Formats: sequence, structure tokens, C-alpha cells
Amino acid sequence: MIYAVVSILAVAVVLFVLSFFMNDRIEELESQVEQLSITTMQDTYQMKKKVKILEEELLSDGIEKI
Repeated sequence: MIYAVVSILAVAVVLFVLSFFMNDRIEELESQVEQLSITTMQDTYQMKKKVKILEEELLSDGIEKI
């Protein structure tokens, strides 16, 4: 019985120590989501800028035709 308790405690300690050296998958996922969010915001900004330029060109073409 004592061997079982000691072996369970030894395995628990080994797993506990190993958990500190393993990669944190949640942190990695958070980093990927943050990068995706930044990329999406940059793309949205560029698209809005292009739409604004196109609108200005269309408005200036409309004024010239009048």
C-alpha cells in the first residue's frame, strides 16, 4: 500500500514539474488571434481608404460632367 502511495506521489511530482516546461498552448492561440485581429484591422483600414479615394474620384467626375 505504501508503495502505491509513494509511486502516485512521485508521478504527481514529475507531472507537476513537466507542466512548467511544456509550451502553453493557450498563450500561443492568444498570440495567433491577436495577430489575426491586427491583420484584419489593417486590411479594413486599407479597404476604407481605397473606397474613400474611389468615392472622391466618382464625385469629381460627376461635377466635371455637369
